[in-house]
Amino acid sequence: MPVRVAVGAIRRGGRFFLQRRDPGSARFAGLWEFPGGKAEPAETPEAALLRELREELAWEPELAVALGAVEHDYGGFRVELHLFLCEGPPLLHAQLAWGWFATGEMARLPMPAANLRLLSLLGSGAPQL
Repeated sequence: MPVRVAVGAIRRGGRFFLQRRDPGSARFAGLWEFPGGKAEPAETPEAALLRELREELAWEPELAVALGAVEHDYGGFRVELHLFLCEGPPLLHAQLAWGWFATGEMARLPMPAANLRLLSLLGSGAPQL
């Protein structure tokens, strides 16, 4: 059974918000990723996304549209990553390093493999909110 994870592609002016994991993290140390996290057992991916964005960024999107999901096997565990396109008020704080990146720039960043697979969902066809 894969771990269900919900992440947000927070968009501002054609660029997307990513944050960098702590270099001391046990998993994916120093890699860039979309903000979000694991869903609780009875939680929907959208509810998990909203909860995680509040916890991680003290931020709530005005709109969150599901773009799709990917499954990825990391060898020791599997994830089911749900991607939501988000827009809303400006972010006021983030943990560690962060930045706004175009999709082409994101493809060149060191990211967990499952996050890289989500980039195809953000191609030129990403809906306008």
